Amino acid sequence: MNKRHTLVFLLGTATTLGLLSLAFIDINPKKTIHGFNLVAPRVQFSIDSLKSIQQLGAGWIAVVPYAFCDPESGAVVYGNGKQWWGETPEGIATTIQMAHSLGLKVMLKPHLWVKGQGWAGDLDFDDEKEWVHWETQYSAYIATYAKIAAAQCIEMFCIGTEVRKSTKKRSTFWVSMIEDIRKEYQGSLTYAANWDEFEEVDFWDKLDFIGVDAYFPISSDKTPEIETLQVAWEIPKKKLQVISEKFNRPMLFTEYGYESVDYPTIGHWNVNKDTLDVNFEAQSNSFEALYLSFKDEDWWVGGFVWKWHLDRRGNHMRTIKEYTPQDKPALKTIEKYFK
Repeated sequence: MNKRHTLVFLLGTATTLGLLSLAFIDINPKKTIHGFNLVAPRVQFSIDSLKSIQQLGAGWIAVVPYAFCDPESGAVVYGNGKQWWGETPEGIATTIQMAHSLGLKVMLKPHLWVKGQGWAGDLDFDDEKEWVHWETQYSAYIATYAKIAAAQCIEMFCIGTEVRKSTKKRSTFWVSMIEDIRKEYQGSLTYAANWDEFEEVDFWDKLDFIGVDAYFPISSDKTPEIETLQVAWEIPKKKLQVISEKFNRPMLFTEYGYESVDYPTIGHWNVNKDTLDVNFEAQSNSFEALYLSFKDEDWWVGGFVWKWHLDRRGNHMRTIKEYTPQDKPALKTIEKYFK
């Protein structure tokens, strides 16, 4: 695959260059993107939290604000003063500026939280009128964050996350929204498709990256062996490569990760982690196998681990089974490959 470049405007701040400059970012070198999806903090955090990410070898962060969607009315609510500091315009801008001051690159990645079901992947509507209403609400939401992305000169903007019913049924809407975003924002664009959605998205050629949330169910073993997982990765890996080559776009894992419990690669929706034991070895093996499987593929450019808490606040026991690798052996595995 030929290298592609996107012109990105980098605006200096008081903590960086203090002037307007231009830079080319190579969006398709091998292993260019190693980062973490951030959990928005309740209150302003210390820059030391970002330094700890950088010390692991990460060069990117993903800032993840949420909007709340009513599946009955199609209303999309955000910026109502009830969100945590890290999801407010002030918190987002400050987080981005702090990251840029350290030389970290940023992806801004808005999510939807759907009332009554949480996940946006099953959000659906019965008729054209309902779809159009939701699309009007959603595009206004994304436009708000596209303006922040432009004002902060971030390197990448994600136009949506796992809205799989919409991308399958309403492709024209997404193409139109992409065109509108490009009028406002000059950086790289992606969409974060669910692992079972990416083959059905037909507008990848309108974006700069093919984004996939890579939670592929590849093994039902309690503590899967690294070699077993490498073999299991071959099937989804071939599918990912086909789509990357079809659209001539690099493949980016907008999310990837594993819970630190038994059966971490079976698909988290297939188990109740409250009934499972903590299993740090299984989590570490799963990360190791992913890196070994993809590290030599020039069509894959890395991705963002799910997820990183900027303000721990004594939450270790609450997060001991969750996806975050913080305070767990898997972090050493991640650090080894990031560096």
